[in-house]
Amino acid sequence: MITREYFPERKIVTVSMEISGRDIEHVLQMLTFLSRHGIKIFSSILQAHPDRNSLHLTTFLDLTESDLTPAELFMIVRRAPLIKRLEVINLPLTHGEARLVVFTLEHMNNLFNMLRELGSGGLAIMYHMGFEAGKAMAEKLGSYFNDNERALRYILLYFESLGHGRFSIEEYEEGRYCRIIARELIECMGVRSTKPNSQVCRGILAGAISNLWNKDVEITETKCIAKGDPYCEFVIRAK
Repeated sequence: MITREYFPERKIVTVSMEISGRDIEHVLQMLTFLSRHGIKIFSSILQAHPDRNSLHLTTFLDLTESDLTPAELFMIVRRAPLIKRLEVINLPLTHGEARLVVFTLEHMNNLFNMLRELGSGGLAIMYHMGFEAGKAMAEKLGSYFNDNERALRYILLYFESLGHGRFSIEEYEEGRYCRIIARELIECMGVRSTKPNSQVCRGILAGAISNLWNKDVEITETKCIAKGDPYCEFVIRAK
C-alpha cells in the first residue's frame, strides 16, 4: 500500500532476517553486500533479545537500480551461512514475474490430507500436479543452461525458495541416474506413515528431470521423514 501510494515507480521491498550470533560485523557485511548490488537502503531496524544468540534485522530496500530481483535477492541471502530466517515482504507477493499465493503449512497439510483420503486417485492427482510443475519449470529454465545438472540445481533452488524444502544433489550421472535428498519436505512434515509419503515432490523431480534428459524416468522415494527417516531421499533412473 505504501509503495503503491508514495513510490509507484520504485521497486520497494521489506526484508526481515534473523542473523546468528550477536556480532554487529555480520550485519555490516550484509548491508555492504546489498550496497554492492545497487540496492539502496531506506532504513534499517536492528533488534536483539537478551536471551537469544541472534540479531533481528528489518530493512527497507529500493531495488529499482539493482541487478537483483526480489526473488534472486531472497535465494542468495537465504543461503548465507549466518542467516537463520529470512522473509521478503512484498505485496502482492511475487517470485520474479510470478504472482504468489501463500498458504500456511497447516493449510497445505489439510489439502494434502484431503487428497490422500481420495485413495489412489488423489495420490495420482498430487503426483501429476508436481510432474506438470517440474516439467514447466524445466522447459522455462533448461534453455538458459548448457549443463543439465546446473539447470537441475537451479530448479531445486527455485522450489527451495518457495518453501518446499531444502534440496541437495548427492549423485548425478547425466541421462542415467540421480540421487537427491530433501530435508524438511513440506508434504511429509507432520505426517506419520509406514511407507514413503511424497507424491508432489516425487512428481516435481520426475517432471523436471525427464524434461532435461528428454527421456522417461523412474523415480523412487527410498527414505522419508514420514516413516522416521532423517530426510527424504529420491532415486531417479532413466527407463
